[in-house]
Amino acid sequence: MKINTEVLTDYLNEQCDELTRKNIEKWINDSPKNKSYFDELQFYWDRESSVSKHIEFDPEKGFKQLKKKKAAQKRIQLRKLMQYAAVIALVISTSITSFVVLFPESDQIVVENHNQSEKMLNLPDGTSIILAQGGFISYSENFSETERLIKLKGEAFFDVAKDKNRPFIITTSHTKTRVLGTSFRITEMNKQTAIKVQSGIVEFIDKDDPNNKLKLTKGESARFFENQHALISKTKGSTNSNLKIKHLAYQNEKLETICQDLNEFFNTDIRIGSEQKKQLSMTATFEDQDLNNILESISFSLNLDIEKKDKYILLK
Repeated sequence: MKINTEVLTDYLNEQCDELTRKNIEKWINDSPKNKSYFDELQFYWDRESSVSKHIEFDPEKGFKQLKKKKAAQKRIQLRKLMQYAAVIALVISTSITSFVVLFPESDQIVVENHNQSEKMLNLPDGTSIILAQGGFISYSENFSETERLIKLKGEAFFDVAKDKNRPFIITTSHTKTRVLGTSFRITEMNKQTAIKVQSGIVEFIDKDDPNNKLKLTKGESARFFENQHALISKTKGSTNSNLKIKHLAYQNEKLETICQDLNEFFNTDIRIGSEQKKQLSMTATFEDQDLNNILESISFSLNLDIEKKDKYILLK
């Protein structure tokens, strides 16, 4: 008799016959390796209810709702599936704080990493993902024939298997990244999404404005700012002053607010010479501009002088 995880879950769920039970117990005692595997599986099984508390849905409430719609036999099968799904974590992680859940009403797989270290995941298409601490991804157990879609929260490194017929698409709260086969790291935090390309070509897109996008190659990086919907790109070895904004628009905006944005985008310190000048306003659109060009446009429009100090830039 072949002993696998599904057979063992029947045993743990007390749903196997006497002969199967004896065979399983014999298999457990046949070798320390078998016993170790079963003990760890049983540990996850026993902890299933507590593990589920980390998941961003209420399995108990959902199960009660399903019970109203399912016959008695189907209820048992669904419960078994939910328990089995929680144990899938054993295959991918040796820590209780990093786990996988398969939602039974769909083919969505959710992976969360609550470890203090990164976790490696291998997808069916050959793509490898290194999920950082606190990272969260979800994807379909079976990718479609036209695309491979992943949802990400947090940070992860992707080494995407090539498939020219099915682009690999990663969506975050406010961006979409589209590739055919490449490697890169995406980080989403503090209303920003950053990407750094290690190999290949990546298309980095504003979800709300598909025309606001960048094409990045090896060594290039970019950052998306949620509040201003600004995409900023950086080539390898360039300084902050050489960063370029893909698209940035202001409508009758105060100079003080514009400078605050630029300080955030370019990690610089732009100061305004007087309170009166802070209240000046302007309407402008910047396309593929670096900091120097933007400052020149501002100074020309508002009749200001630019003075570059050692540690800051003064508009006066």
